[in-house]
Amino acid sequence: MPHIVIEYSDNLPEAPDFRALFAELHGALVGLGDVKLNDIKSRAIKLSDWYVGDGAASHAFVHVKLHLINRRTVEFKRRAVAAMQTVVAAHFARALAERQCQLCFETIDIDGETYAKTVSPQL
Repeated sequence: MPHIVIEYSDNLPEAPDFRALFAELHGALVGLGDVKLNDIKSRAIKLSDWYVGDGAASHAFVHVKLHLINRRTVEFKRRAVAAMQTVVAAHFARALAERQCQLCFETIDIDGETYAKTVSPQL
């Protein structure tokens, strides 16, 4: 924990370099404190079935979801979103310039009482 899930429209003008983006996002979250690098898991989902506004082909979007154990404060979540906005905007600068692109961010609380994971032993 945390988990970063990025959903994005398939019409972005550039092919996203998600390895670089994830590395920067992980660093930004660790920089906030109280986040361990090896606990962060990220993935991206390219969407081919989507519709924004009036359906114009010029619309595009990147939606970033940050899943956190529900013990995080609102202030922490705000700082996390602000840090992610800076990183994501830099990675999608061309989409912002060439499309009617929306970068959206949300935090999602995960119930810490019921969240579970199994981690393999160190090899």
